[in-house]
Amino acid sequence: MINVVVEGESDREAARAVVLAAGQQVGRIIVAGGKSKLDPKIPNYNRAAAQFPWVVFRDSDAECPVLLRSRLTSGIVDWQPGFSLRIAHSMTEAWLMADRESFSTFFHVPVNRIPQDPESSPHAKRVLLALCAQSRSRNVKRDMTAAGGAAGPLYVSQLNEYASTVWRPTEAAAVSPSLSRALAEIELLPR
Repeated sequence: MINVVVEGESDREAARAVVLAAGQQVGRIIVAGGKSKLDPKIPNYNRAAAQFPWVVFRDSDAECPVLLRSRLTSGIVDWQPGFSLRIAHSMTEAWLMADRESFSTFFHVPVNRIPQDPESSPHAKRVLLALCAQSRSRNVKRDMTAAGGAAGPLYVSQLNEYASTVWRPTEAAAVSPSLSRALAEIELLPR
C-alpha cells in the first residue's frame, strides 16, 4: 500500500490513477490544502516512509523541476527507499491533457486543439480552462469555467471524475516525461 499526498482536492484521483497504473495499491490520500502547507511537511513524509511507502505529488508551477526538487528536499538527510517526490510539470492538468483522445472525448473538445506537448505550457490549468471554455458541451462550459477564465463550480469534481473513469496515465506518459518518470519510480517502491 502506497500512501499519497497531493496539493489540492483536484489532484486526488489523478494521483490515485498514477499509483494504480504503476501497479501499486493506494492506501491513504492526504490533501494538503496547497503547496504552502505541503512543502514544509515533505521531510516528515520521507521519515514516515521508513514504516510505509509515501508518494508526494507536487506541481512545478513553471518553476524548473530540478531546482524545485532540490529546494523541497534540502531538509532531507536520510532518504527513505519508500519515499518518492513526484513533480508534475507544469501542473497535474498537463498530465491529464496528455491523454489527448480521452480528454477530447470527456470534455467535448476537438483533439487537434489539445496541445501535443502539454508540459511545455507554463500554466497548464489556464490551457485546460481555455479548452473547456470552447467545449461543444454547454454542461462542460458551465461546470468547468467561470467568468474571467476562472475555474467553474464543478471543476474539482469533473477533473476527479475524468481522472478516475477515462484518463489513461500510461497513454499520457508517452508524451509527458514527468508522468513517465513518476510511473517508473512508483512502480519500484517497496510493496
